[in-house]
Amino acid sequence: MTRYGEAGRVGRIRDAAVRAAAEANGVDEFFDGVMQAVHPVLGSDVWAGITVDPVTLMNTGGHYRHAVPVRYLPRMLDIEYREGDVNGLPQLARGAVPVGVLGEAVGGVRDRSPRYRDIIRPLGLTDEVRILLSDRYGVWGALILGTGRDTPPYGPEAAAVARAIARPLGESLRRLHLARRAGADGSTDGVNGVNGVDGADGSVLALPGGGVPAPALVLLDDAYAPVQLSPTAGLWLDELPAPGEPAARTGTAERWDPARRTEGGLPPALYGVAAAVRAPGASGSLASWAHTRTRGRVRLHAWRLDGQGPARVAVAVEAAGPGEHIALITAAHGLTAREAEITALVLQGHATADISRLTRLSPYTVQEHLTSVFDKTGVRSRRDLVATLFARHSTPRVLDDATAADH
Repeated sequence: MTRYGEAGRVGRIRDAAVRAAAEANGVDEFFDGVMQAVHPVLGSDVWAGITVDPVTLMNTGGHYRHAVPVRYLPRMLDIEYREGDVNGLPQLARGAVPVGVLGEAVGGVRDRSPRYRDIIRPLGLTDEVRILLSDRYGVWGALILGTGRDTPPYGPEAAAVARAIARPLGESLRRLHLARRAGADGSTDGVNGVNGVDGADGSVLALPGGGVPAPALVLLDDAYAPVQLSPTAGLWLDELPAPGEPAARTGTAERWDPARRTEGGLPPALYGVAAAVRAPGASGSLASWAHTRTRGRVRLHAWRLDGQGPARVAVAVEAAGPGEHIALITAAHGLTAREAEITALVLQGHATADISRLTRLSPYTVQEHLTSVFDKTGVRSRRDLVATLFARHSTPRVLDDATAADH
């Protein structure tokens, strides 16, 4: 194929991937469509599409049905967020090229990589390709491809496709992040329509106010296996898609099976925050968030444990508060720190005079910042800001507070 023929094919594959991403209504559909489009030149034996928090680059979920076997995921996330290796997400985000090939990063000496030694080689794979999906506002996810001996080599054409899709797919994934509202099913009932969880004695534990389950606590050992689960852990973990499961529910309520989660099947986002809090130099606690099946985002809060028992990390899972939603909105629309501060105050229901006093800015300056926020978010007023932006990500109670001070 001539150079011009290759360029034409790269363009066609890029266009097909961009179309698939733009038409997707969910994360699974997004990554399935993209991989189908790029498969002619970006083949793989295993692959995963991950989503991340654009501020911290912590794992927030993704598509893992074609990823490495679930027994390898705890170690994969441990290397990513605790031990470190070449082509880590922060390293790729700082680089000039959003694509990393493991073999190239280690100069051909693959055994220098713990990810290669502990995961890639045992699976009979030969290399790994990572494509960072980012735009001018931040990093939103990544495609991770494991290649084997029968996979076509990662050559110039594959590299050209990988570079060509990184930015437009990042833009589409950012829009998909924004489209996923806090309560995806819009209900105030229990998880999946269940209003309680079985206690140890077989009784039903009622959810507070008949709605969102109480926070859950998960204790993990040194290998990230569950040591103990609080009564509501099953409800929350069932909301976080485990590896090999579709992100959307396909049927009616099912009784949660703890055994399903004890053999390497905990949500990757939970493994990620548990590993990160154990990283050298990390503080004793760390907070992140993750996407759920029907309840939008949840907060994950991890603590490092140094006691005598087998538990080494505690992770609390609870409904996300306005802070998580505002942080994502801020990153997705490229708001400055001052614009984000003022937006948060507006969404909390503060009037201009209150914002002026709290920020020590003149009312005129506050209005200037708000005008910039309106331009970036595509709205024309405070009411539009709340109704068309925050309504996608927060609960009616918070929205009522925010619209009350619309003047």
